[in-house]
Amino acid sequence: MAAMYAVYHGSEGLYSIAEKVHQSTCIVAEGARRAGHHIDEGAFFDTLKITIRNEQAYQDALINAEIRHINIRKYDEPHTIGISLDETVTSEDLDDLLFVLGAPSVTNLWQQLKPKDGGILRTEFERTSEFLTHPTFKNYRSEHQLTRYIRYLEKKDVSLIHSMIPLGSCTMKLNATSELTPISKPEFANLHPFAPPYQTQGYFQLIKELHDDLCEVTGYDAVSFQPNSGAQGEFAGLLAIRAYQHDVGQGHRNICLVPVSAHGTNPASAQMAGLVVVAIKTLPNGEIDMNDVREKCEKYQEKLSCIMITYPSTYGVFEPSVRELCETIHNYGGQVYLDGANMNAMVGLCKPGKFWS
Repeated sequence: MAAMYAVYHGSEGLYSIAEKVHQSTCIVAEGARRAGHHIDEGAFFDTLKITIRNEQAYQDALINAEIRHINIRKYDEPHTIGISLDETVTSEDLDDLLFVLGAPSVTNLWQQLKPKDGGILRTEFERTSEFLTHPTFKNYRSEHQLTRYIRYLEKKDVSLIHSMIPLGSCTMKLNATSELTPISKPEFANLHPFAPPYQTQGYFQLIKELHDDLCEVTGYDAVSFQPNSGAQGEFAGLLAIRAYQHDVGQGHRNICLVPVSAHGTNPASAQMAGLVVVAIKTLPNGEIDMNDVREKCEKYQEKLSCIMITYPSTYGVFEPSVRELCETIHNYGGQVYLDGANMNAMVGLCKPGKFWS
């Protein structure tokens, strides 16, 4: 996303956006000063730390922000707020912010403002060197040009539309356009991550309903939405296992068993979590070799932390011995991380929580 944003706008577009953001911030800063407030010392670009002149003015600012539907940051320091701007800010938004600060409108005074008192222009932080000089950042200025360029890059790689590829079913998921459309709606897309809880009740309802649905589908007691990708989910799950073992006085356990049929990122995640990876063999039919599992559990029983399995496996196999495998790992003091890459194949057929993963 960031790369294509740069390709579309180029250095001229990014400079224009940055200039608008900084000018808008300078206008708010000037308005705050005229209202008798103090701007935190130091250069700024798009964010201001403002100390309101007294308690009454501070309370007025909070009330006015509510009236104009603006969320401002409240610092721990007395009478201190934070305001950040971006390229979506309009002149109407600036007038609203100045109203919040109890300042007169100065949206028409940019030409009279000088780059001083914290502005980044003409300081050591102002960039003077060229950037994005490659022709790629100058050739695609319309939507159809950019779309064709992205398609051109896409065709450089082999995918399922060209041939079969040696990857598991986790690569075959499809999010239809009709499913993706709602996330571009302002009600979904524009909620600030630090918005106060009373403004996010709809999101809480969606998360609660999805949580309950996933618990029903998986058979687990609870689900975390914190990881935002499969690899992050693996890492988070392993960290949770390690934290639990450390908490119960078994922090020395550092062996992670990974079948060769597991998802490809499993061993990488295990190493990132500080675990030592030990491979588990598979049988000619693709199933996990339970004899090898038992041998490795016996060999590393004092240090066994966990096993990472993908179910069904990357080979597309539903392991009939999965419950026995999980029970064996638990009997030797380990935990089971089940990779959800192929969860679609399990829905309605089995629940990973029911076979003790």
